[in-house]
Amino acid sequence: MAIIHTRIKLGARRTNLRRLEELINRTIIEHDVDLIYLPAYPLTGPVVGYYPNQKIKMMLKNFSERLNESELQQNQTFMALSKWSHEFGIYTIAGPIVERAGPRLYLTTFSTNPQGELSGKYRKIAITKSEEESGLTPGKSVVVFEIKKKSAYIGIFIDEDLGYPEIFRALSYMGANAIIGTMLPYDSQFFKMKNDTELALLTLEEETINNFLAVRSKETDLPIILIGGAVEGVNNSGYIAFMPTITAEPEVGVVKDRIRTYEDLDLPIIVEVDTSSSKPRGFDTASRILLKNLCRKSDKENSKYEDEE
Repeated sequence: MAIIHTRIKLGARRTNLRRLEELINRTIIEHDVDLIYLPAYPLTGPVVGYYPNQKIKMMLKNFSERLNESELQQNQTFMALSKWSHEFGIYTIAGPIVERAGPRLYLTTFSTNPQGELSGKYRKIAITKSEEESGLTPGKSVVVFEIKKKSAYIGIFIDEDLGYPEIFRALSYMGANAIIGTMLPYDSQFFKMKNDTELALLTLEEETINNFLAVRSKETDLPIILIGGAVEGVNNSGYIAFMPTITAEPEVGVVKDRIRTYEDLDLPIIVEVDTSSSKPRGFDTASRILLKNLCRKSDKENSKYEDEE
């Protein structure tokens, strides 16, 4: 797979779309990949914590997009992923985006298959206090995306989910070969915000994040990848926030030489995933009962992508 470690400009859909298209085209030319994974909020940039509090609810509604099948044609992010997937014969994953479903708003990561169809979606479970106060709703189920052409299973998480071992154990229980998620600096109950004085950028306490990633990788016996990137402000204010892209493996923890920093922006990260163990893992009876209620596959047979009441 290729991971796009890049920069996203707040509110600049056309600029972000053009940049991503250039990076994806270059990646496809230079590498043979089955899956491309985009950064968080790929077209709009993040909202909560990046705009004045009195504007956040309005911005979330303005940026929200629907993922029910009857309205996918109006979803700009989906249409971009669908085009790339169909054109290049690959799976594409992006998110979170702000998803509208009925009256509710979710932070949702979704995937498209080589036919350009919606093939899975995951709604963030562990929303923060700030996100809840801004009108966002937590998801209910963990999800594994199936990459059918390679019989691979990718477990999905979104930033604050990293703080909850139950989510990662459930993804392991479902047979994930790797667990991948996105994170940009945000108001977290687990990770402290800080200013990087050298780069003059907002970031998160990297040592704490590294420790969480190492523990989750050890607990699940799976590689875990956190996709970061840079956030560019409005009105030519330059870059305002940055997170590295980090890989952790069960035996070694965080792999230092695979950390991608500010200097690596716009360079795709190529990752090979071992699919030899793509089957549900063994847990004791109590764990299976608890985890089963969290779990569902991301195929159309089990998920109809309908709006929730």
